[in-house]
Amino acid sequence: MAALVIGIGGGSGSGKSAIAGELRDLLAPLAVSLIRQDGYFREAEALPRHAAPEGGRTWPDHNHPASFDIARLQDDLRAARGGPADIVILEGILVLQDAALRDLMDVKLFVEADADERIVRRIRRNVAAGHDLDEICDFYLDSVRYRHREFCEPTRRHADFVVPGGAHERSQARALLEEICRRVRAEVAGAGRGDSEKTLDCPEDRER
Repeated sequence: MAALVIGIGGGSGSGKSAIAGELRDLLAPLAVSLIRQDGYFREAEALPRHAAPEGGRTWPDHNHPASFDIARLQDDLRAARGGPADIVILEGILVLQDAALRDLMDVKLFVEADADERIVRRIRRNVAAGHDLDEICDFYLDSVRYRHREFCEPTRRHADFVVPGGAHERSQARALLEEICRRVRAEVAGAGRGDSEKTLDCPEDRER
């Protein structure tokens, strides 16, 4: 029986990694494998570049679909589905953008958080990693916000569940994740789920 695949998309700083970790904990003792799209960036010299709409300054375009080796990610996800895990979680800003990846998913989540909260998280994370504050802000203003609207935000429509990722929405998110886990456990416990069957009942674009 193929592992059940949960895809988690959403903007940079929305809380995807935290949601993925929380799901993994909630699903214990089921065996959960976690794949992060960040591990599939192309080499720096192969990344596309994005020119700021004003001023023309260019940046490595980490928020463009072409920045990822999607073919390798598809292969690895197919392999993970046939591995020892009960559940595979795929997390990343654009995991819901690619139709072939979506076809491998049994349930799709989009983590949503306000832009101001996402940028504060990005700043804190990148400053902690040693990046220059001005560069962090310039990159966001010149590139990230535009690519989010162009490529990431539209993938929300593919989600079965929209999970609130704000710091003050934890109780809402927890309730929704517990419901998702209940459905996932029931699906995993069921017999005879074929390699390509998708029987999980996921109401479209469910929010709490």
